[in-house]
Amino acid sequence: MKIKLDIKSNAIDSFNEALSKLESAQNGDVKAYKFTILHLSHAIELVLKMYLQSLDENLVFSKCYRKVKQRSSEKKIDLLAAYHELAKDGFDFEAIVAGHDNPFTVNVTDVLAIAKHETCSITGSHFVDQDFIDDIDWMKGIRNAIEHFQFEFTVKEVRMCIGRLVRGLDEFSDVFSLFNLEKEVGKHCYDTFKVLADEYEHSLAEAHVDMREAKEALFSATRPKHQMFIEWNEYYCEECNNETIIPDTESPTGYKCTFCGNEESGQIEVDCDVCGMPWANEEMSYWDENLVNVCPRCENPEAW
Repeated sequence: MKIKLDIKSNAIDSFNEALSKLESAQNGDVKAYKFTILHLSHAIELVLKMYLQSLDENLVFSKCYRKVKQRSSEKKIDLLAAYHELAKDGFDFEAIVAGHDNPFTVNVTDVLAIAKHETCSITGSHFVDQDFIDDIDWMKGIRNAIEHFQFEFTVKEVRMCIGRLVRGLDEFSDVFSLFNLEKEVGKHCYDTFKVLADEYEHSLAEAHVDMREAKEALFSATRPKHQMFIEWNEYYCEECNNETIIPDTESPTGYKCTFCGNEESGQIEVDCDVCGMPWANEEMSYWDENLVNVCPRCENPEAW
């Protein structure tokens, strides 16, 4: 039995595997982040090589790429301009690798060195921004550490970078008409893709992850018999309209929104200066400097 995948199928397969592993990681298997990085890095590398093939199918091979670098060096022009000059001259890239069954291919850095010079003919803006390149380089560094020695990374930092890379890859494949990434995503991981592809939804999902992790950290650090005394409250944030305000020891109010960073909410409870019972601060009345927070029950006892 033979298994054969072309470069596009290979890239999509690795991309779907990356999403699948990300789901596993977010469900508690933290080691799956390692495989998310490996699969996503592989998918990105192949999609970048597809871009080179959109220029010339043989440009993905190192021998051909070196001819572009040579022209760039000789003429003191960028690599993309050097390729276009060679193509205009009718240079035969295919002849360079003729007779080679499995020639070496270029690396990610080589591809980006050309792609970064692609600009819009109308606005002159670059199609591949430096942030996307920086994220690829950062992820590549972690992948190399995983593959060749030992590694260490912050889970949240990796999750945020994965989201940016997925959005960048989606845009890259669309700008250069390589394929529609959304249509290629497997049904089993489509929901994960949609969250990552939408910057707002991804940020909101991260805020909820931060809430869960903060709660787990607080309770796991407390002996079970004392956990009943933990004051854990989650409040609605009027700034971003999400219920993402949780306890924060560094906040002056004792609470902070994990999505937008807001530290104020009328729902945050404070103790009544008269009876000592907790009430939402927006319901408190001010009597004087010694009775700053007076609850409705103490304000009008007869009503209760």
